[in-house]
Amino acid sequence: MEDENEYKKLPTEEKCVHKLWKARVAGYEEAIKLFNQIDDEKAPEWNKYLGLIKKFVTDSNAVAQEKGLEAALVFVENCGHAGKTTGEVMSGIVAKCIAAPKTKTKDLALQVTLMYIEIEKHEVVEEELLKGMEQKNPKVVAACVSALNTALKQFGNKVIAIKPMVKKIPILLADRDKGVRDEMKALVVEMHRWIGAAIEPHIASLQAVVQQELRESFGTGGAAPTRYLRSQQHRARDAAPDQPDGGADDEDAETGGGDSAEVDTFDLLDPVEILSKLPKDFYDKLEAKKWQERKEALDSLDNLLKNAPKLEPGDYADLVRALKKVITKDTNVMLVALGGRLLGALAGGLRARFAPYAAVCVQAALDKFKERKPAVVTALRDAVDAIYPCTNLETIMEDMLAAFDNKNPSIKAESALFLARALCVTQPAAFNKKLIKAYVAGLLKLLESADPVVRDAAAEALGTATKLVGEKNIAPHIGKLDNLKEQKIKEFAEKAEIKVKVAAPKKEAKPKAAAPSSGKGDSKPAAGSVQPKPVKRPASAAKKPAGATKKAAARSQPSPPREPEMTPEEVDAKAEQLFPPDVINGLADANWKCRLAAVARFAGTARAAGEGGAAGAQLLFRVLARKPGLRDTNVQVLRARLDACKYIVDNYPVSTTAADFVLQDIVTKLGETSCSTICAECLTSLAESCGLEHIINESLTFAMDSQKNPKVQAELFNWMSIAIKEFGFTMNIKSIVVHSKKALSATNPNVRTATINFLGVLSLYVGPSLINNFDSEKPATKQLISLEIDKYANSTPPTPTRQMGRVSKSASKASVGDEIEDAFDEGAEDEPVAVDDNRPRTDIAPLITDSLVAEINDKNWKVRNEALDKVKAIITNSSPIKSTLGELPAALVARLLDSNSKLAQSALQICELLATSMGSKCKQHVRTFFPAFFQAFGDSKQWIRAGAVSCVEAWCRAAGAHAALEGEMVVDALRAGSPVLRAQLLQWLADKLPSVPPKSFPREELSSCVPLLFSCVEDRAADVRKAAADCVLPFMLHLGYEAMHKQLDKLKPGSKSVVQAALDKARPNLPVQPLPTKSKKEEPKAVKSAGALKKEAEKKSGPATKSKVVKPSSASNRGKKEDEDCTPLLPNNNAKNQRIIDDQKLKVLKWNFTTPREEFFELLKEQMNSAGLNKQLVANMFHSDFRYHLKAIEALSEDLHDNGSALVANLDLVLKWLTLRFFDTNPSVILKGLEYLTMVFQHLTECDYTMAEYEANCFIPYLVLKVGDPKDTVRNGVKALFKQICVVYSVTKLFGYLMEGLKSKNARQRTECLECINHLLETYGSSALAGGAALRELARHIGDRDNAVRSAALNCVATAYFLDGERVYKMIGQISDKDLSLLEERIKRASKSRSAEERRSMVVPLSADGRPIQLVPEEEQDIAEDQAPPTEYEEEEIDEPPPPPQPRVVPEPRVITGPFGLDPELIAKLDAAVPILRKPDLPELDLKFLDEPVPASTVRNVTAPVRPSMVTMSPPRHVSPHSLSAPSAHKPSVDDSQLADTIHSISSPDLNAAIRALSLISGALVSGRGAALGAHEARLVSAVAAQLRRLRTTPAPAHQTLPAYKYLAGALTTFYETAGCGRQVGESALRSLLGELLLVLGAAPTTPQPAADAERLVRILNNVCVRVLEHSPRTALLCAIVSLLHDSIVESDPAYPRYQDLLLKCFWKTLKMISTWDVNSIDYDAVLYKIHLFYKAYPNSYWKKNPEISDTPYRTVKTLVHTLVKMKGASITNHLTQIPDVNESDLYPYLHKVLKQLKLDERKDNPSDNMNGGPHVVGSVNAALSAGRLPRAVHEELALILKRIGSKEHNRDALAQLYDLRERHPEVDIWTFMQGSSFYFRNYVERGLKEVAEQRKMASMPMYKSDYKAENIDISNENDEKSHVIFLEKLRALQAKAGLKTESNPSSQPRTPISDNRALAESINENTLPRAHSIDPQLELHTTQAISQKNEAAVDALRLKLQQIKSSSKR
Repeated sequence: MEDENEYKKLPTEEKCVHKLWKARVAGYEEAIKLFNQIDDEKAPEWNKYLGLIKKFVTDSNAVAQEKGLEAALVFVENCGHAGKTTGEVMSGIVAKCIAAPKTKTKDLALQVTLMYIEIEKHEVVEEELLKGMEQKNPKVVAACVSALNTALKQFGNKVIAIKPMVKKIPILLADRDKGVRDEMKALVVEMHRWIGAAIEPHIASLQAVVQQELRESFGTGGAAPTRYLRSQQHRARDAAPDQPDGGADDEDAETGGGDSAEVDTFDLLDPVEILSKLPKDFYDKLEAKKWQERKEALDSLDNLLKNAPKLEPGDYADLVRALKKVITKDTNVMLVALGGRLLGALAGGLRARFAPYAAVCVQAALDKFKERKPAVVTALRDAVDAIYPCTNLETIMEDMLAAFDNKNPSIKAESALFLARALCVTQPAAFNKKLIKAYVAGLLKLLESADPVVRDAAAEALGTATKLVGEKNIAPHIGKLDNLKEQKIKEFAEKAEIKVKVAAPKKEAKPKAAAPSSGKGDSKPAAGSVQPKPVKRPASAAKKPAGATKKAAARSQPSPPREPEMTPEEVDAKAEQLFPPDVINGLADANWKCRLAAVARFAGTARAAGEGGAAGAQLLFRVLARKPGLRDTNVQVLRARLDACKYIVDNYPVSTTAADFVLQDIVTKLGETSCSTICAECLTSLAESCGLEHIINESLTFAMDSQKNPKVQAELFNWMSIAIKEFGFTMNIKSIVVHSKKALSATNPNVRTATINFLGVLSLYVGPSLINNFDSEKPATKQLISLEIDKYANSTPPTPTRQMGRVSKSASKASVGDEIEDAFDEGAEDEPVAVDDNRPRTDIAPLITDSLVAEINDKNWKVRNEALDKVKAIITNSSPIKSTLGELPAALVARLLDSNSKLAQSALQICELLATSMGSKCKQHVRTFFPAFFQAFGDSKQWIRAGAVSCVEAWCRAAGAHAALEGEMVVDALRAGSPVLRAQLLQWLADKLPSVPPKSFPREELSSCVPLLFSCVEDRAADVRKAAADCVLPFMLHLGYEAMHKQLDKLKPGSKSVVQAALDKARPNLPVQPLPTKSKKEEPKAVKSAGALKKEAEKKSGPATKSKVVKPSSASNRGKKEDEDCTPLLPNNNAKNQRIIDDQKLKVLKWNFTTPREEFFELLKEQMNSAGLNKQLVANMFHSDFRYHLKAIEALSEDLHDNGSALVANLDLVLKWLTLRFFDTNPSVILKGLEYLTMVFQHLTECDYTMAEYEANCFIPYLVLKVGDPKDTVRNGVKALFKQICVVYSVTKLFGYLMEGLKSKNARQRTECLECINHLLETYGSSALAGGAALRELARHIGDRDNAVRSAALNCVATAYFLDGERVYKMIGQISDKDLSLLEERIKRASKSRSAEERRSMVVPLSADGRPIQLVPEEEQDIAEDQAPPTEYEEEEIDEPPPPPQPRVVPEPRVITGPFGLDPELIAKLDAAVPILRKPDLPELDLKFLDEPVPASTVRNVTAPVRPSMVTMSPPRHVSPHSLSAPSAHKPSVDDSQLADTIHSISSPDLNAAIRALSLISGALVSGRGAALGAHEARLVSAVAAQLRRLRTTPAPAHQTLPAYKYLAGALTTFYETAGCGRQVGESALRSLLGELLLVLGAAPTTPQPAADAERLVRILNNVCVRVLEHSPRTALLCAIVSLLHDSIVESDPAYPRYQDLLLKCFWKTLKMISTWDVNSIDYDAVLYKIHLFYKAYPNSYWKKNPEISDTPYRTVKTLVHTLVKMKGASITNHLTQIPDVNESDLYPYLHKVLKQLKLDERKDNPSDNMNGGPHVVGSVNAALSAGRLPRAVHEELALILKRIGSKEHNRDALAQLYDLRERHPEVDIWTFMQGSSFYFRNYVERGLKEVAEQRKMASMPMYKSDYKAENIDISNENDEKSHVIFLEKLRALQAKAGLKTESNPSSQPRTPISDNRALAESINENTLPRAHSIDPQLELHTTQAISQKNEAAVDALRLKLQQIKSSSKR
């Protein structure tokens, strides 16, 4: 007994193969339990049992066999690799189990069989069961039939193939055993339930009794599967609520997941070969003179075809040619009918294989319809109906249209009826717009025929077409017909019966919430159930659902929307409802002002109607086009109309009907210079709405045939050149060529030039063959075109930037009504439409005579050669040719395989010439020629193969590369070809397939080639194997990996490994699926969470709860994959806390391993899925291909800037995944991951994040392992990460991890760990040590075998010695004498570089938790006392903070010792030395400022002499007394590369860090490194403003805030007093700084402060304000002050009562400084735009309505406007470019008012002005200018200047004088004066003026110029009239510095000096605002004082002017 029970100690797998059956039973029972406990279907435990399952089912003991079957069933259900055992297990089941005596055994065998089918091994199962039907044991046969019956009933005919079973029907129904016959009858009945009548031909040969019995058993109704494959089960569950009957969606059609579909009987038939069975004299008898002999031959063929419903593919060319000859030329009517019937039977037996012969046969049948015999007509009808499925309407279109034009009415009628029948079996997508247009045009002609039969046939065809594609797509092509004809067409449309099943678009699956995963306690589904067991499957095993929603076919050129034309009455009625009467009447008013106002109101109404959807484009266009419409003679009104027209086009859906109402007028105005630009824009917008083809065709027709204005024609061709570059070109060039020929013959040279340029651009898209369309042009013209085309010969067309329907429409389509029709889906392919050659083509069919064909087929090779030469001559002379080739194709195909290689080569050349001559029309001959081409691939002669490849390439260029992949031609060639053929063909496929559009050909064509490809991978020939290996990836690009991998099951086991290796090698090269980088902008349809009210939080946060289901709209997901995840990459939730808790409680696997095992991958993936990470991101993270890992890292990097908080929430998951990647062998992933980690820790540093111990424990140990990587780049990246980790994690704990790294056997790792430890000791001191034991461990490595380890250990101990001194010797313990001597020597050498004191002074102290503490100056250390750190670090930078800078890893300098070493102490002293600024007793005055351009820019107070060589940066000035001073002798400094980080620390809530950063910045400025701050100025100012806001809003004692304010003010003062600084500060930063400074100054005292402190604070900030105003950029300062004043009017805070007063004082200070500024130093456009926004928000009416509000801000801004006008003059009106509508505010009228006022003042106040002859001359000048002519003085001056320009000596000076003249008189048009000059002289003057303007602009920039000469100053510019004032101001400033007295005359007193700040400081401290009259009275235009005499004179002048205007208007 003990021996028998010994087996219980054995493992389960050994029990299962034990010799005792009891042991095996016990083993099977344990296996069942084990299989149910394994959750992972790919777990390694399964592999132990893969080879044992067959023994389970073939156990010799019946009891054990039963248990073995149960175990096998559970194994197959749960194991992911169970499919590998299908063949051997099923053979065992068939042999041992399926017919077992025990019922339970049979049932279990059946369940295992069905389970194998469920896991998608149905093909192998069916094959084994069919083998079982051949066994001699009838029980086994019956059981196999029964199993197939059950499988078919449950899974359906899409899974269980019926075709292999039908062959067994007659055999098994005649079996001797009754059980077999009964089971077979049941199977036949089940087959009938699925395929219906298709089973009839297979039971026709049975006995009549059996047939009758079967038919009685046949039921009715369809069948539906009750069980699904694994890949279909999820769709079956999703479809269950929608389809209660259990049927699945139509998407399952490919794999049997849907209802039973009709099975074609033809597919179940076996092909029959008849060519070899034809009588030998068959063709001779057909040529016999006696009709009886001919009939005998046809009867023999008839007998063969009767017994062959499906024919074997072959060469039927001779047979088809013979039957066609019988039809066309036989005189016996009976034989013609018989020939037609046989031709139809032949087409029906070949089906798609008949395609090469279909076109010629249809043509012959159509021509023979002239016979009136009913028998002949009937036979021909049947023939063409049988032939049509082999071809399509496009291929036979030319023959059909020719038949429509035939004179014989019978041919017309029968052709139309044939078209009607053909349309009944045609898919609507195949009858596209091109075919509709062609066929309907031909049918309309037949509809007018005199023969009623023809008319009825045409009406029937039109009715059928209407039924097929819908009336909306046919009606536009039919047009208006009389009622009788329309009624007849409708009747036929109702009667028409569309027999083809229309392929409806697939419905998109509704997204459903994922079912909750079942826990361990969930009940397992029963074996064989529909519901699969919830097994975790790794990413590699996840398969894409077969029913994923496919993308809609891309339309290469969608049709424009159409709508019916509205009647005038409808237009009037709708216009009256939409527009007021004054608008409608005003549009046609005679007064242009009334028209202008009406157009403005029209535009406003159009905008409102567009938002409400109350109007359509046609209505608006027709109202706008009312006389005078777009032909308005007034330029302003015309531009307004065109602007309104463009708005309508951009914001409304425009149909071609609507566009035609304005198109001609727009084209007409294209030739007018004043509005040509807006007209071109309108045309572009119309092209986007209606399509480029429609706009170009209509515009060309109008411009070339009707309008004929050469200016319009030239501009139109210029616009077309631009338009086709923007849109691309996919239209027909026929009409363009016609109109281009007209333009080339135009007399105007501009038209010809524009046309030639346009043709050059067009050649980019059409190719050089475009020149062939202009053969009839003159040689000179043709040469010009050829030269222009040659310019673009080597260029590629630019990528289109526009497309039809791309413009977003604010008005919906419903606004136009339902009458606008969407473009009809033409089923276009993805590839662009080829541009056809539209030259007239020649029909060479009559030239291919019978004698020529006979010569081609002659036995004498010389005769054949001559015949081929004739054919070549015919094609060459007739090119381009039509596609009708007569008998030529069949004859040429025979010559392609000629035994004479020269003739074969000639035939290939002719075929290549045919493709070139026919163009795209050669497509219909592809199936005729390509089999022969592929046969030539296998020729033994290399030049034949090369010629065949060249020929195939030519045909693919003409017909499309996909043409060669249709009709199973490639399969046939590979199957029957020689090794040479297979190698050549596979190589061609490898080169060609990647460039073929994916969906341009049926995938089945390539799928059928895959088995042959696999066999070629193992071919004996090396060339075949190589070509097949190259071809694997192109096949995979089209089919996908999964589809090819499935076909591996059909291979033998030995072949699988070879093919699998080839597939795995090609798989990584597949394109990577892109990841969504940002979350969708659409708001989810879930209930908003409580925090959703905040916009920022809503943008950054993910879904609030897991239970909410985000349902994207169907419109946004149309055409996307079913499983695409558009959620954010990383969710922002708090799931990390739960993960930390689970880790602490040991609920999950500890993240601790030496090499990651599979369970760690699964754990991390499960955590990511439960945390809600993006599914696509997770899939890419765990993909087997490293490129997907790179894609995931890139996506995370892009997401970091926008979603940093989500990264922090999922930091542990990201770090864990990157640790797994550290174990990858691919260096690119590791390097990319290190780059990403650098960004991550930089972000964590900026967020002041503290790394949790849980996160560090799962990441840092593996980072320590990676520090020993062999690659330097990896090691450097890891060491840089350690430096970053020190900021966010405890340094002491990091030291512990590094000490653990010293235990490694890798010497490189020990070395790097020691170097990192040395860095920690140097930076943070001995406090980073974990204790004395650590130092003892470090000293132990001094005796290491590796030299680098010893050196690094010595450095560590030496560093510790410098920090702690002699006690280090005690801490290291006992070491050998040798090691001790090495240590002492290292300490001695190291002490020379830096002293111990210096090293200790640079140590950063650590806090209690081990993190670094920022240094604080000694005198301010009290700030850090009693100050709690803030709990939250918010980003408070103004507006948009710049992205965090990328940290740059700066390599540490290596200390070089020995005789060549440098003295670091001396270098440090030299670096630290700051130039001593000595103030001399008498300052040396630099008088070079006299050479500077006038007006001079603001020069700051420089105390030290300026070197002439220093241009961009001046030496530093002395720091104010309150600037920062160093707390110790070693002042902290900052490197230029660290400026960005230091600036960012200024805004830190930690005052210690902020003050340290400020001191570092001030030190950099004082040390002369201000230029390094140039790129960071805006960030510096924003950071200071953020810190000011923090101090202002955070309550704190005064003794803490006052020093902080002092530091900030000192840094700002130093910054603005440093030359070169402050120029890059933008408006937003300046606005923030000024606002915060004034808020602090204007704050009401909330806490009692000492008066001295408050006064000191005010004085400090006053000085800062003054420096900011003086040294800020001009434009930014003005914009910032205007914006602050704009915001201060309404947003007044009671806590800051004096804020607006102080802001106004700053404004007035700026106004006083403006007069000293350079005129060109201000961006007037930007300033005027800000003023425009102010006036728009607060117009004059606002202040009148609110008298309680002081209007001082309004008047102050008006003063600014007045000042700007005085500076710039009349040219200021040219600086309104940024204002979209000048009429929205009071700015534009006020500018004109100020200009008029200044002119009057100039006229009255300058009596002594004698520059141009006194006031009389000035008045005459103005009068002359107002009269529209040049005054005499200006005329003479201009003539003199132009004369000087013509001379070489004075041309430069004269150009400068001309520029100044234009500045003085901007209203003078000098080009009118120069219109008599030559074009070259005008061009020279224009370029010269541009150069002068550029030089003036450069001269006005603030920079030092020592070579500027006084004689170069042009005093002719009136802007320089006050240059003496500037020199006077500079003189007085110098006098003040020298201590001399200056004049006290207020009129000559200069503006506030830059160095004197007391005036503004005192004015800011005042508590009262100045009164209204305190503003300069000269600048106040709206004063209420009494009008002076001067004003009275101005008013009189205005009255006189008004009287003149009135009198002129009356005339």
